[in-house]
Amino acid sequence: MQKADYKKLMKLASLAGKILLESNAEEYRVEDTTYRLLASSGLDSPASYSNTTGLFLSLTDTSQTDWHFSNMVRITHRASNIQAIASVNEVSRLYLAGQLTLDQAYDQLKAIPKDRYQGTVSFTNILLTVAVALLFGANFMDLGLLLVIGLAIAYLDQVKQRVYFTPFSYPLLVMTLATSLVLTLDGLFPYYFHHNLVLAAILIPFYPGTSITNAMRDFLRGDNLAGITKALDALMVVLAIAIGISIGILITRTGFNLFA
Repeated sequence: MQKADYKKLMKLASLAGKILLESNAEEYRVEDTTYRLLASSGLDSPASYSNTTGLFLSLTDTSQTDWHFSNMVRITHRASNIQAIASVNEVSRLYLAGQLTLDQAYDQLKAIPKDRYQGTVSFTNILLTVAVALLFGANFMDLGLLLVIGLAIAYLDQVKQRVYFTPFSYPLLVMTLATSLVLTLDGLFPYYFHHNLVLAAILIPFYPGTSITNAMRDFLRGDNLAGITKALDALMVVLAIAIGISIGILITRTGFNLFA
């Protein structure tokens, strides 16, 4: 490799690690993928370290001290995206097998869409809430309300693509609005809805199961710092859900007391 190729390889590894971290991949997967890419250079001191909010890469040849490359990538946004993780894994395997050049691999990584299946995910979440409600004995009124709320959440998902929400603020906003609507309808039309069942079904898609699973996998592999960070991320989402429901209950009760 020439010096220009080492720079391209550093850019390739940096982009691969960035996509993996933003897609909520496990820390060991990020480090293993980026290390293997850097090691393909043939230089004797590749290094990769990642945590949930940053990626640190270094590529050095001790026999040529002037050839030292390093890069730090800041991660500010994370969302579970298994499709993107699988795509990065595939590109890295093809490159390491010699089936892709540096430029081809980099172009394929840049072409990986971040929200390719957002519409499908939103539709699946609606089906998930309906399935959970049916499992616990929902009636037709409950299902109709869940469909309306599901469509509203799907619209908010589209808004989220244009307006930035933190992982804490978005579930808090959705659960506040959903709880207020469900309890208001339940107060206006008593005995028509099972409000507890409806609220339980709504929160299921927001439950941070992937973050909890990845946190446990990082803990089991000894990446305690990464595991703690992901566990805290999951805890913050759970708190956002709880606070959102509490605010919705407070708003509804206050409203009914004012107009009673």
